[in-house]
Amino acid sequence: MATNYYRAGLGNVGSFQSSGIPWASSSVNCPASGASNAANEINFPYVTKNIVIRNDGAGDIRVGFSDAGVRGIENPYYFTLGQNNSLELDFKVSRIYLYSHSAGAQDATVIAGLTGIDPMNLENNWTGNHGVG
Repeated sequence: MATNYYRAGLGNVGSFQSSGIPWASSSVNCPASGASNAANEINFPYVTKNIVIRNDGAGDIRVGFSDAGVRGIENPYYFTLGQNNSLELDFKVSRIYLYSHSAGAQDATVIAGLTGIDPMNLENNWTGNHGVG
């Protein structure tokens, strides 16, 4: 009886070459900037193949890969997405963080193509790495 069990992991090329499992959410809240507000953490059920983020708000939003990074607590590890703009990212992550770049809350839409890879394979989501926070 065979005891080897194969499952896809982060280095499995086929998981990233095939079409992704669709995932979408609209009217995603991007909390207002402020010391007491945590960023909105979007957890994906599987590791992503690609992500599209669209800013639906009246002001800019911050996008990052850790709460501390997107809030700029120690270093500003985020990028800003302007009003009515969208961006497609080709990253393998288990979660993203959205935060308003101003004192007012904003809305966003997030669309992702997912692999079949368990997010536990990427438990820290690169947190603690330089450029992530």
